[in-house]
Amino acid sequence: MSWADLLKEVLEDAVKQQAGGGSATQAPAKPRTMPGPKPLPQAPPPKGGTVGDVVQAVVQVVALRQQFMGGMSSAWTGSGSIVHPAGIVLTNCHVASPRSMGMSAPPADRMAIAITENPDDAPAISYFAEVVATDPELDLAVMRIVSDVRGKAVQNLNLPYLPIGNSDSLRLGDKVSIYGYPGIGGETVTYTAGNVSGFSHDKAAQASRGWIKTDATIAGGNSGGAAVNDAGELIGIPTQAAAGSGVTPVDARPVLDTNQDGRIDHRDTPMAIGGFINGLRPVSLALALLREAGLDVKPGSGRPAARPSTPAPRPMPSSAQPKFSELLFSTSVADDGRPINPTSIVPLGTDTVYATFEYEGMTPGTPWSAVWMSNGQQIIAQENTWDEEPQGRKAVKISNKRGLPEGEYHLVLGIGGAVALEGKMLVGTPVDESDSEVSGRLVDSDSNSVLAGAMVLVLKPDASLHEFLSQQDQSLVFSQTNTSSDGRFTFPQQLPKGQAYSLLAFARGYEPLAIESALRVSAGAPEKANIGDISLNRSGRGF
Repeated sequence: MSWADLLKEVLEDAVKQQAGGGSATQAPAKPRTMPGPKPLPQAPPPKGGTVGDVVQAVVQVVALRQQFMGGMSSAWTGSGSIVHPAGIVLTNCHVASPRSMGMSAPPADRMAIAITENPDDAPAISYFAEVVATDPELDLAVMRIVSDVRGKAVQNLNLPYLPIGNSDSLRLGDKVSIYGYPGIGGETVTYTAGNVSGFSHDKAAQASRGWIKTDATIAGGNSGGAAVNDAGELIGIPTQAAAGSGVTPVDARPVLDTNQDGRIDHRDTPMAIGGFINGLRPVSLALALLREAGLDVKPGSGRPAARPSTPAPRPMPSSAQPKFSELLFSTSVADDGRPINPTSIVPLGTDTVYATFEYEGMTPGTPWSAVWMSNGQQIIAQENTWDEEPQGRKAVKISNKRGLPEGEYHLVLGIGGAVALEGKMLVGTPVDESDSEVSGRLVDSDSNSVLAGAMVLVLKPDASLHEFLSQQDQSLVFSQTNTSSDGRFTFPQQLPKGQAYSLLAFARGYEPLAIESALRVSAGAPEKANIGDISLNRSGRGF
């Protein structure tokens, strides 16, 4: 087998082992509901319709994805409204279940609900919810809170909620207030106000009003949030779509790191930075969906006669084995340890990172440990004995007053000397997922000893090897580097995927190696690809 064939095979193997599997786009699904719920007593009257009261009923929805080794990270966020104190949340379908709308989104492993208790503070993840009903055609969905942040099933919740108003009674010029978490306004809940500027039809809606148009400025993250009238009643759901043909946002562009990957680019949600007319789904279109989810709604009555189910408390077996789970990293936590804005990537200069995790089956005196490593080196090792409740959620942290150094951090949690849970997070800028960071090593073909101080370069995808060798035109080089003392190299420029690159390697006393289209970086290549050892033959010439 030639060296070129071997190099290609090594890279392809690396791709297969490291590249994550994407999710296929699905066809839009029909409305889906869960089995009939158990009755609940009628909801108590809601509080008054002041801004403070409404804010507590508008939540942030955070989709969490399981990472390898047990950690979790945020995949996307949106907004929602609690419409019953037992924890029934109305939101957009593309927030709760984008895959059911045919969107090629990754599957969410947990759906978290973050609550704002003080408008000055960012919302903290307080509950986990499940999707109980969806209507992809109308882009509406209903969620039910099923457990608290400590993993305990909830029962007899008495959360602030928004009463359902009568959207059919709205008239032109009526005032409308918008609440949500748009991202561009920062981490806290955002309030904007405007007026009803019109109505329009929608073939997906079997009603005269498919959209309520408003001149209130609504940014993307507000999707699924609340549009309320002067009485504090929910009359519309801000939905990320233009209300009517030919109506498009004015000056919308990616200006914020909405997907929390450390970069602002085309992968982030475009945010409107100018005034524009946007659409509200009338809450009347959600009534059937709410009823199918178990909520008997009477618009404008002030409170719903509800019969949604509440899951039975999860029993804790007396013989439960000690367990850690649901690891989340964040740069801040609430006073009681609930994570705020979970992420697996934090910016350079961050001085503290928290890691919160659920635990169960723990008994006093049980040995447990927390070990932090950075770039493969152990930096903190804590040995402890358990002195808390048997079940709950706990936070540990790592800090540096001068800012945590850039790199990958690995947390390993242990119980009784055995690894119980681990996860990774990054401080700094991640590798661009549309490019691939390629590395390798140069060695002697006979002795396999490393070759330090050698040069390795790749040409631009459209540059031919013959052209470069004959003309020695440096402008044809895409990236080049020298090997370190251990013979290793990493190209300083990441290689865009879906291209083939010619590779050249030179070392004193060795025959130069030049291979046309040696590096074929496929569209599915990993973000970091190590192509292994490149062997050079000895020669009296060198360079």
